Amino acid sequence: MKIFRKIGGAVLFVAFAGGIFYGVLKLSDRFLNREKSADTALQTTPAVSEGVTRVSTKKLKDSLNQNNILRYTDEASVKVLDEIDIESISEKVLPSMVSVQCTVRGINLLGQLVEGESAGSGIFIESKEGFLYLVTNYHVVENAVTVSVVFPDGESYPAVVKNSDSLYDLAILTVKRSLLKQTTLDSIVPATLAESKEVRVGEMVIAVGNALGYGNSVTVGYIGATNHRYSTGEASSISLIQTDAAINPGNSGGALVNIEGEVIGINSSKLASASIEGMGFAIPVTVALPIIKELQQKEKVRENEQGFLGVIIAAVTDEEINSLGWPAGIYIKEIIEGGAASESDLQVSDIIAGVNDVPVITNEQLQSRISSYRFGTTVTLTVYRLTDGEYKEIKVDVTLKEKSVQ
Repeated sequence: MKIFRKIGGAVLFVAFAGGIFYGVLKLSDRFLNREKSADTALQTTPAVSEGVTRVSTKKLKDSLNQNNILRYTDEASVKVLDEIDIESISEKVLPSMVSVQCTVRGINLLGQLVEGESAGSGIFIESKEGFLYLVTNYHVVENAVTVSVVFPDGESYPAVVKNSDSLYDLAILTVKRSLLKQTTLDSIVPATLAESKEVRVGEMVIAVGNALGYGNSVTVGYIGATNHRYSTGEASSISLIQTDAAINPGNSGGALVNIEGEVIGINSSKLASASIEGMGFAIPVTVALPIIKELQQKEKVRENEQGFLGVIIAAVTDEEINSLGWPAGIYIKEIIEGGAASESDLQVSDIIAGVNDVPVITNEQLQSRISSYRFGTTVTLTVYRLTDGEYKEIKVDVTLKEKSVQ
């Protein structure tokens, strides 16, 4: 939610799409190549979070019975429910979360420049080279003039948006470690990551969030699908986790965790609001991780520095996927002479499915990813090529060129 006021004039409130978001995620050592040093020694005793909504196992079981889940659950699994401590699970996750507060600027319906506030949440990833790295939602920091982060101990510190990806609604923030008090460092606990490929239909999950900025809360449900395809707008290419745990602006961007307290997805009320009532969706951690790693390492690229591929493309349609057996991706119709693609191993009829291990299956996604790199950068494309009557996956390196060369 963004509330705006007119700069230098009467107060004017304009509501924008969005919400109060929580983002919980942890990049494990094998994804971020974390070095064992004093700079990363932040595994401290979790601070007990106040205001956690208590959910008794009896209420939980009653809820599951109403959803006909226990009808298909064996006796051993039902016994596990008696041992579940929702509060303890929540308290394991909540110390990983931070509050993100922004001053933003935009244009209202009258064409006037307005300024206001945007609030969201994020997750501490790691401490590296004198900075703390955090993940939040892109639209929380979109058009932000200033950004600050409130840590679990209540202390607020200035932050900088290092990089962002609007298609996946992710952004990386940095905070100078030297600014933080020891009590703040002691309040931070990285979340435990569970790879989404291990998520199973029928598995119990907990959505953790900020309750619209008024305190921590949790909602309980189960997994209805592990590979839901969202087919509206830019997010059409994202494979989502579907759950009946209530996902709203209060816990959107927050963590969807299993009963072990491991994060399996990032909640999105934006996707849920456009879908079936009573169904929530979360972006799997395995989808988000490569993007977050890339955003953390990359520098911002000015428009006049953006790299270009030099191809004429068309996204593969659902009909072509279903009737012709084509893989999802972007079909190369033509390679422009003198462009970057013409000096690589790319061929006409190749289907591009990823850039540096980040999936792309719409024209907008491919263009966004390529333009986020500076010309002269070599990127690795995941490509499907028709060979002996079947599509086989290959990797093709391409050194991007300036737009003028295209």
